[in-house]
Amino acid sequence: MKKSILLLIIAVFITGLFAVPREMVIVEIATGTWCGYCPGAAMGASDLIANGHNVAIIKNHNGDPFANTYSNARNNYYSPSGYPTAYFDGGNPTSGGSSNQSLYSNYLPKVNARLNVPSNYTISAEAEVNGNIMTVDVTVTKVSNDTNTNVKLRSSITQSNIAFNWFNQTVLDNVNRLMAPDANGVTINLGTGDSVTETLVFNLDGTWQVPDLELVLFLQTDSTKEILQGKKYSLAGLTGAYPASTDSIIYDGIYVGGSQPVAVTFYNYFDTPVTATLTSSSEHFTVDHDEIYIHASQSFTTDISFTPQAAGDFTGTINVVGNFNFHPDFDIEVSGSSFLNEPPSVENVVVLGAPIAYEVLTASYDFIDPDNDPEGDTELAWYIFSGNQHYPLDDHHGPTYNVQSHDIGLQIAFSVTPYDIHGMPGETVFSQPSAVIQNIPPPENLAAEVERPNTVILTWEKPSAYSDRAFVGYKLFRNGLNISTITNTNTLTFRDTYLPDGTHEYWICTFFNNPVAMSDPSPSVFVEIDATSNEDAVSNVQFGISSSPNPFANSMSFAAKSLPASDVNISVYNIKGQQVNSFTAIADINGEVNLDWDGKDKHGRNLESGVYLYKMESSGKSFTGKMIKTK
Repeated sequence: MKKSILLLIIAVFITGLFAVPREMVIVEIATGTWCGYCPGAAMGASDLIANGHNVAIIKNHNGDPFANTYSNARNNYYSPSGYPTAYFDGGNPTSGGSSNQSLYSNYLPKVNARLNVPSNYTISAEAEVNGNIMTVDVTVTKVSNDTNTNVKLRSSITQSNIAFNWFNQTVLDNVNRLMAPDANGVTINLGTGDSVTETLVFNLDGTWQVPDLELVLFLQTDSTKEILQGKKYSLAGLTGAYPASTDSIIYDGIYVGGSQPVAVTFYNYFDTPVTATLTSSSEHFTVDHDEIYIHASQSFTTDISFTPQAAGDFTGTINVVGNFNFHPDFDIEVSGSSFLNEPPSVENVVVLGAPIAYEVLTASYDFIDPDNDPEGDTELAWYIFSGNQHYPLDDHHGPTYNVQSHDIGLQIAFSVTPYDIHGMPGETVFSQPSAVIQNIPPPENLAAEVERPNTVILTWEKPSAYSDRAFVGYKLFRNGLNISTITNTNTLTFRDTYLPDGTHEYWICTFFNNPVAMSDPSPSVFVEIDATSNEDAVSNVQFGISSSPNPFANSMSFAAKSLPASDVNISVYNIKGQQVNSFTAIADINGEVNLDWDGKDKHGRNLESGVYLYKMESSGKSFTGKMIKTK
């Protein structure tokens, strides 16, 4: 009895010793494009592949345009309880899915569990293609003892990158297209250590793109439906396809000192990594990567560039040496011509347009090329200019810039990098910054005149720093109330009649569409109405003060009205209420005072730009207003 137990232990040990690693876990998914929870299964399968796990995916469609005899047979074989259902090596089903979440975390533990189970079989294949007929010789070897019966060799041609919109997905991958000889497979009956080669013939659809196809081979026992070993090949690799996206590059003419890159993709069609070196035979042709590493069943893209060092016609080769199956050493032919070229330049780089919120600024420049080459794809960029620094405005690279409300108080500039038609760049030149961006401007030079006994005639001018873009009209205010909305921009006067006695304050705003907006108020003007006094009384005199121009840059004028020969005191204050200058004058026989001011403080220093207040005091009355000094 003890001897029998010892022999059994030795037999089990020897059997396990010769088992081989499981090459691929075969993941079959019952699915359909009508199924609202199947996108989660599709994303889970894609994530398994993207993360480098050893899986071969077969999606067996049902009830949609991608269902066929083979996929229906496989679904009938498993009889899933619902869609989607994923099977891992013929068992361990995961049913259910998600409309928008990958099932990767559900699938991965089952993949890892199956990869830890060794196999008693190996599978290898060789193929040749004649037209659309692919003949595959599949060799199966039983490397160690196995008690499974009813073992079948099955195969599937799967197609990926099928453009199809379904729910939140736009492609279909790993679709079961074809099985040979059919879904039942070929019976395999081997003794330990024996091999057999079976020939499978596939009639490929001529519309299928070979790089999108995989051949999945697996051994499955129909007794338990367990898959005993799996293998997959890209059809391109199995049939010896060229491992690069091109075998030759012809470059367009380029100037000496320039560079013209062409992206070349190298493919690893097999399940082991590829390392390769790239060597150029000519200094005029360069590679971005002279060594590349490509993971199993992945690709790698790098640039091969024509970088001529002299004028002329040049040829060369990029030699590629690596462990590419069927192509360990191959050349990519390269050729190109080059010529001498002078860089372009630009002059008169200026920002055009009103520096006003919602206005359009335009980049203006003159393109100059010593070779008389036409202008190419010149690059423009817009910036905020502050503290002698340029801060780029993201995604603003066109010839115009739409000023935004948040630009108020800032300056805008642009840069231009000229390119000729051959792609040769010149030096980048920056424009001078615009004037400080202002809010949409009010009308200018508002003035008021009293027409006895109780009428005020108001006049104003259009804002000078505006282009009439979406300019609608004016809103006129008296003592804080809107007394008129004028929708003709050319109307520049208004009669305010039957006014009560007292002091009245007027201001005016412009308003616009696109977007709907109204300017800040203009500087106020004040008038005094006293219709009850006799004509000889001073009450009929218009008292008030206005400033012009407003806004102003360097100098401006005050126009005041008071009693004839009366003292008129005018003071100017900054926004903090600090007096910066003051003036005294005597009204003429008409009660008028006109006083010019150079925009300096009482010490003769230039004032900073900004908002200032002014105040007139005369004959026991006082009036105030607001003005803006610009740079």
